[in-house]
Amino acid sequence: MIGAIAARDWLAAFRTPVGWVLLAATQAILGYVLLKVLDAFTGPEPALRTAGLNLELTHNLYGTAAVVLLLVVPLLAARSLGGELRDGTWALLAGAPIPLASILLGKLAALALLLLPLCLLPLALGLLLLGAAPVDPGMLLAASFGLWLTGVLFGAVGLFAASLTAQPIAAAVAAYALLVLLSVVNRAQALGAPQLGVLDWIAWSQHLFWFLAGVVRLSDIVYFVGLTACFLALAHRRLENARLD
Repeated sequence: MIGAIAARDWLAAFRTPVGWVLLAATQAILGYVLLKVLDAFTGPEPALRTAGLNLELTHNLYGTAAVVLLLVVPLLAARSLGGELRDGTWALLAGAPIPLASILLGKLAALALLLLPLCLLPLALGLLLLGAAPVDPGMLLAASFGLWLTGVLFGAVGLFAASLTAQPIAAAVAAYALLVLLSVVNRAQALGAPQLGVLDWIAWSQHLFWFLAGVVRLSDIVYFVGLTACFLALAHRRLENARLD
């Protein structure tokens, strides 16, 4: 049943221009970023700078892709769940003999599948340089995996925000607020609170950084999976309470 719901939502994204426009726009943006990175490694004595090519590729390509996901995933989540709440189709779906958890997992799976090609675009661009530059495929694969985990977390946050209101725009704004908070929460340490080291762990960017450096740590995977499950559980509780009301 989870697969059926995921396939339904995934196909809905590509029956309209939404999915295709998103892919095309992301490709154009990342292509421009790639050209800017390569421009810094051309000119006299480029070999002196090739040692940092892989880091520049991951931090620029994948960093830009993470910003794109931050902007678009809340809108996709609001469209997936908030749109059904607004249009009244959620009552039919929630009234079906399907566990609420399966519905939410199906919608998150659809978002994860939709984000997969977006996360593979930087990898494809980086692999185009194989044979012409000392590109590290393993480092790019690690960065792609971290970017995808980040996007799935954004999707869970977006679904939780969409469960709070039937208005997709309001849901997207709430998701942006939560994601911005998760982005800058570690800055509190720079404001004179170094004892609150846990805030550095909460920020998603601190965990994505290790993937961009080519390091896949179990603690970072646990962070993304655990926080994704947490927001999905919050969405489940909110929708369950609304159904009981």
